[in-house]
Amino acid sequence: MQSEIKASASTASGMSQVFIISLGLFVIFLDSTVVNIALPSMIDQLAIKLRTAAWIINAYTMTVAILLIFMGKLADLYGKKRLYAWGLVMFMLSSLLCALAPNAAWLLTARVLQGISGAMAIPASMSLVRSVVPKEKVGAAMGIWSAVGALAIAVGPSLGGGITEVFGWRWVFYLNIPVILCALFLLKSGFASYQDHLQPGKLDWLSIIILSMGLFLLINGFLQVTETGWLNGYTWWQFILSVLLLGGFIWAQGIRAHPLLELAIFSNRQYLAGILSNLLGGILLMGSMIISPLFLTRMMQFSTLKASLMITPLSVSLLLIAPFIGKMIDKRGSLIPLLLGYTITISSFSLLGTLDLESSIALFMIYMAFAGMGIGMLAVASLTLSTSSIPEDQLSIASGTFAMFRNLGGAIGVAIFISISMGSTSAPVGKEQIYAVEGFQNAYLSGAVLAAVFMCSLFLLRRKNDRK
Repeated sequence: MQSEIKASASTASGMSQVFIISLGLFVIFLDSTVVNIALPSMIDQLAIKLRTAAWIINAYTMTVAILLIFMGKLADLYGKKRLYAWGLVMFMLSSLLCALAPNAAWLLTARVLQGISGAMAIPASMSLVRSVVPKEKVGAAMGIWSAVGALAIAVGPSLGGGITEVFGWRWVFYLNIPVILCALFLLKSGFASYQDHLQPGKLDWLSIIILSMGLFLLINGFLQVTETGWLNGYTWWQFILSVLLLGGFIWAQGIRAHPLLELAIFSNRQYLAGILSNLLGGILLMGSMIISPLFLTRMMQFSTLKASLMITPLSVSLLLIAPFIGKMIDKRGSLIPLLLGYTITISSFSLLGTLDLESSIALFMIYMAFAGMGIGMLAVASLTLSTSSIPEDQLSIASGTFAMFRNLGGAIGVAIFISISMGSTSAPVGKEQIYAVEGFQNAYLSGAVLAAVFMCSLFLLRRKNDRK
């Protein structure tokens, strides 16, 4: 009887710690979307060009993606709780710097600092969530972790629009400060007895530099595709150089005494299936979040704020489905929710590809809600599949790699969806709108095809695993 009471108390304590972690994490995820709607105001007040303004977003997302593996290694060496706490402190200070920015250069520098602190907190928080709950509650805990990101995405555009309209864009950053102060207070009290298990080793700085340069060129190449197209020679040289650098990084990890990334984790087919599904989730989520507002504002003639509210069903359904999928995983495992997520995602993106200017708003919102359900299932199932199959001593670096693939997928998704939707630049006079609608339809349909390809890859991985 006493052991049951202790187990119950431990579970309750672990879940309360998950919620504490989630509070600070919410602000970090929020900054990946809340700034978008405030960009027009920033452009006017700081007198900057649209291309420079785009880097206010890209400076944050690229920095996070590039540094996630490195920060996951730091969490192993110096402690998950310590790195998460310092990440929150840095994020609070960099948010203040963003709010006080007198010019674009200052703001871009502060956004890079935000990206560094976000990269510190994300893998450390994922590892903390995994380590504070018992094994039978991992699915539910990871569902909460995923739901936090979904909630931030759901409220980001509308919250950013409301704050900017009432208080000005600087308050998008000012409001981070009291929330993080609260998160730090709860972290100190809720994790007073928590002990980190540090891993032996040292940092491989050469590998860090090679990996960072390779990822930068890869992500920057995808981002430039939206401006220069796929046939630009400079863009392809970036891709080629990034492949060489990343190939060199992989080779170096196999001969280093203390590698930055243990390549053995990729021989774990469960983990590999999880990160591939996570990559797809990033592609489809960010692709949808960029293409849907364009469809609503350019084709349907909605205001930016109204368009941001119209795509909210995608994020809300992603938010609502995450905890339920987590509980399903605890009972039935990750495979069924993962396959269900693929099926719903393929179906919903196929339906979105049938929309045109005559389609009803209600139909658009329903399809978006189903797309959010599918992506939400992929997110939680891939997260649990990956983290539950990795030993405790590799969890931080594996978590950083997992999160890096999500951010990498986001950058790729923006490039793919924009380039497909805007590919019809040579439309005949008088048929520009028809070609534009077809471009948006093709982007949605391409997402469905891509999901089908990833699903087939999942089956191939499973068959190889079964043969072993």
